[in-house]
Amino acid sequence: MQWCSPRLHGGQEIPVLTGIAEGQAGWRREPFRPDTESRDDAVMDYQTIATIAFVAVMLAAMTWDIATRRIPNALVVVGILCALALRSAVGPAALWSGMLGSALAFAIALPLFAMRAMGGGDVKLFAAVGAFVGPSLFLPAFVTSAIVGGVIGIIYAVRRGVVVPVMYSSKDLLVNAATLGRSGERPTLEKKGAITVPYGAAIAIGSVVVWFFSGGGAW
Repeated sequence: MQWCSPRLHGGQEIPVLTGIAEGQAGWRREPFRPDTESRDDAVMDYQTIATIAFVAVMLAAMTWDIATRRIPNALVVVGILCALALRSAVGPAALWSGMLGSALAFAIALPLFAMRAMGGGDVKLFAAVGAFVGPSLFLPAFVTSAIVGGVIGIIYAVRRGVVVPVMYSSKDLLVNAATLGRSGERPTLEKKGAITVPYGAAIAIGSVVVWFFSGGGAW
C-alpha cells in the first residue's frame, strides 16, 4: 500500500492511496454505523400495514356485531395473529409489547365477563385490540370504548323510550361498584328489560379513535 502524489495542471498535488488494500483502509477509517434511517422507514411501513389491518379487523367486527350481535372467533384469532406477526417483524420489543397488551386486555375484561356485564366476543375483541395497540394504549382504548358504548346505549334508550329506567339501572350499577357489590343491584346482560347494544361497535370505534390519535399505536 503506497501513497503517490500525481501532479495536476497548475502544479497542485493531491495524495492518492493505491494498492489492493484501499478498500480495507477505508473500512478501518470509517466507524460502523447502523442504518437507523432504513430501520425507521421499515417500522413506518409496518405501522402503515398494521393500521390497514387494524382498521379492517375493527370494521369487520363492528359490521358483524351490528348485524348478528356476535363476533366470530376466527376474526379475533386472525386479528391477534396478524398483530403479533407484524410486531415480530419489527423486533422482539414490539412483539413483547403486543403480547402484554393482549394479556392486559384479558385481565381487565375477563372479570366483567364473569359478572355477566360483557359478552365473551367483546372480551376476545379487546384482546385483539391489546395486541395491536400494546399495554400503554390499551387503557385509553378501553375507556374510550366504554364512553362510546354509553353514547350508543343512550341512543338506544331514547329510541325505545326507556331513558328513565336505564338511568335508574345505571345508578344501581354505580352503587354496586362503589360498595364492591355489598349494596345496589348489579345489572347483567340477562336482566329482564336490560338494553343490550352491539358493544363490538363501541370497541371498534373507540379503539380506532385512540389508534389514530396516538399516531398508530405503540410500535
